[in-house]
Amino acid sequence: MFYKRLQLLAKENKKSLNQIEKELNLSKNTLYNYKKNKPTTDRLNTLSKYFGVSTDYLLGITDVRQSKSSENELSQLNETNQKRTNTLIEKFLKEQEPPVTSEKLFPYHVMDQALSAGLGYGYTNELNYSTVYWNKEVDYDMATWIKGDSMEPEFYNGEVVLIKEQNVPDYDGQVCAVDWDGNSFIKKVYVEDDGFVLSSINDKYADKFASWYEEPRIIGKVIAHFVPVPY
Repeated sequence: MFYKRLQLLAKENKKSLNQIEKELNLSKNTLYNYKKNKPTTDRLNTLSKYFGVSTDYLLGITDVRQSKSSENELSQLNETNQKRTNTLIEKFLKEQEPPVTSEKLFPYHVMDQALSAGLGYGYTNELNYSTVYWNKEVDYDMATWIKGDSMEPEFYNGEVVLIKEQNVPDYDGQVCAVDWDGNSFIKKVYVEDDGFVLSSINDKYADKFASWYEEPRIIGKVIAHFVPVPY
């Protein structure tokens, strides 16, 4: 639960875990290691103050983001962090407003086997699909899950991406689904004379190069991404 809360708060702040590690002067991959390990009390307190939430919320003990002493804690923050915290509070209050029950939801058929936003993930034509819902209607050719963090903070692990085949193959500088060397990736594509550069947004990952001799194939352009709406 702790790592899931960490990912959620990072996404809301539009930051990758790698960026947060740098801001808090933490060693590389410190936060990623919390997938399996629990944080120390000192580290938990540091992250609690950074995000402006209670330690109980981070640990998944409660869904209440701030403790009763939050006003006192807020007063101890510097001006920049107080503004950041107040902005988050306003955002959270707006998000918890009762949903409009008449809102129309649109179904999307998503491949159960995810495309990778990290090291790559093989796929075949024998795929299973799940149906998820979103409150926007988008014309798409393929929907798949994001797996990995190499495209953070724009695309997050567990999101759905919608892919559209392009009649005009103008992919340079676009985020695309790419088939290469038996694997599939979500990457930003740059076209060079001798192949594609597959670039990540998260600076934790180095660029990849796919030469024309390896026959890389653009599956399509990523046109939208979202977290499915409960149905």
